[in-house]
Formats: sequence, C-alpha cells, structure tokens
Amino acid sequence: MSKNLPNKPKRLRAHLEQHLHILDTLPFAILQVNKKYKVVWANLAANDLLQMDPFGLRVEDIFGNEILYDAVEASDEDNEEVRFEFEWGQRPTLSILATVTPLQQTSSQGGRMIMTLQDMTTQRQTESVRADFVANVSHELRTPLSTLVGFIETLQGPARDDPEASGRFLGIMRDQAARMSRLVEDLLSLSKIEMNAAVIPSGALDVCDLLNTVIESLSLQAETAKQQIVISTNCGQLVRGDADEMTQVFWNLVENALKYGRENGKVSVAVKSINNGTDVRIDVSDNGEGIEEEHLNRLTERFYRVDKGRSRAMGGTGLGLAIVKHIVARHRGQLLVASKVGEGSTFSVILPAHEDHSSSS
Repeated sequence: MSKNLPNKPKRLRAHLEQHLHILDTLPFAILQVNKKYKVVWANLAANDLLQMDPFGLRVEDIFGNEILYDAVEASDEDNEEVRFEFEWGQRPTLSILATVTPLQQTSSQGGRMIMTLQDMTTQRQTESVRADFVANVSHELRTPLSTLVGFIETLQGPARDDPEASGRFLGIMRDQAARMSRLVEDLLSLSKIEMNAAVIPSGALDVCDLLNTVIESLSLQAETAKQQIVISTNCGQLVRGDADEMTQVFWNLVENALKYGRENGKVSVAVKSINNGTDVRIDVSDNGEGIEEEHLNRLTERFYRVDKGRSRAMGGTGLGLAIVKHIVARHRGQLLVASKVGEGSTFSVILPAHEDHSSSS
C-alpha cells in the first residue's frame, strides 16, 4: 500500500514499506486513523473484510456504528486501549472483535490510533451450535434418566413386594435404557462421521445389493407395520462409498418411510443413473401424511422433529436425518426432500458413480 506513504528518503521508505508489507500478511484487519478519525492506512485484510479500500473515510462512515465511533473517541480521550465486540453488516451480519489502541506518537502516515478487527462470526456460530447441541443432548437424556430414577425408587419402596408392578416397571426401565443407548450410539456415529468429513470414501458399492440387504433386514418391521417395500432398479449401479455408512443411510430412510407411511401402504425404492452416468439417484418414497413445507429445510437439523411426541413414541433419537445428511455430504453427494401433505414424502440421495462403472456393468 505504498501509495499512502509520505515522501521519505529512499532507505527509510524501503524500511517502512517492508514493515507495511509484514502488516499486509497478517490475517486480521488493521486500520490506522488520524485525529479526525479518518483512515490513513489499512492492510489487505482490512480491504477484504470491508470489501473496499477505506483510505480517507471516517470510521463512522465505514461502519455506521455509534458504539465503534464512541470507542474510538473514548480511546483517544483517555489514551487507553479499548476492546469490545459488535455486530456489523447485513446479510450476513458479522461478529467483529475490535481493539482500539492509541499510539504514543503519530505514525509516519499520520495515524493516531490503531484499530484491529477480527471476524469472529464462525467462532460465535460454532459456540452457539455447540451450546444448543449440549442443551439438546441434556434434554434428551434427562427424560429417560428421570424415569429410571423414579422407577428405581418405586421398586425400592412401595413396589418392592409387588411382582406384577415390578415386572411392568422393569419393562419400562428397559425401554428407557434402550432409548438412551440408541441416543449414545447415534451421537458416537455422528461424531465419527464429522471427524472423517474431509476424507472422501473411494470404495465401489453395488447399490442394488446394498438396498436388498437393507430391505430384507427391515422385512419383519414392514410386515408388522402392514406395509410393502417395492424396489425398482437396474442392478449393477455402482457408487463410490463406504458400505457401512451407506447402509446406515438407506436403513434410516427406509425405516423412516415405514414409520411414517400409511397402514396397508407401500414404500417405494427406486434407483437410476443420471447426469450421463456420472451420478446415481436413489429415491425412497412413502405414501404417508406428508410434511408441511415450513419443516422441510429443518428436517436434517439435530434433534429437530416435526411431531416430537410421535417421534419419541416410535423410538426416534432426533439424529437419524442429521446422520444421513453428514454421511451423504462426506460422500460428496446430495440429499433432497420433497413432500406433499396428504400424499407422502420422497427422500432422494444423489451419489457420484464409481469411476469404473462403465467397465464394471
């Protein structure tokens, strides 16, 4: 940013340019402002953050934020460092950590104070997600734990000598313990998937074989739900993926379709090659009650449920579709959801075809 340098002897100017170049390489924004609170120098990170060259602009004109201007003014008047966080911008709003430090003497650019700005948006969002996650897990565990504690106290007291009550209570306790076990397993599964998110699976999977295994495993559940699972596919469709994870994806989708489909209805599974053979699309459809549009974008959020009571009654942990989303993302695929109230829902997984598909089929 040598254009903002004053006239100096060649050697001094080179020395100053070297220092400014170092400041340009720093990952956070740095601004120098003069006694009129105008920017007299800014590093490249500041230009990137502000999406413009702020040279010559007043602090209040750049940010339109009275809190920031007041902080600059207070730092100037009290000759003390001021550090605070503020929200700036629209769509998206950024969380900015600002530090205003008065200089002991005016810089060669005429700077009287240094402002450093760090974009904390991602960190704050991560903290918020983590806090929500912990709160949700605590809530999901609290109910079965409270039930277990309550029945244990009952068995130790009033129902100690009542075999009929003891048998009934132990059955409920077993169900609640199983519910906590499923939740812990899903949490561990989700954690493992997230840790491996950057690693793209490279194995070749036959979608037809995998789906047939899943459907066979769920046949008893389909019979109990008085539903039929119908698969339509041209066998031999190969995708790039991890067998265990993709089994988990289709198990979750087919099981959900059975849970929320209508009695005496059917679950349809269709596989086809798309995009000139570069991708494979798997559709899992039910003819259930369907999902209102306002819920569709949130279905894959952790612990989000359209009908909390019904989901818990069916043994759901609220993590199934979140796990599906993360597995599909790790495979560099897409998860699509379409639904019409009163007609049913279709969950579609689009996966990259295996490189050797043409030669293997």
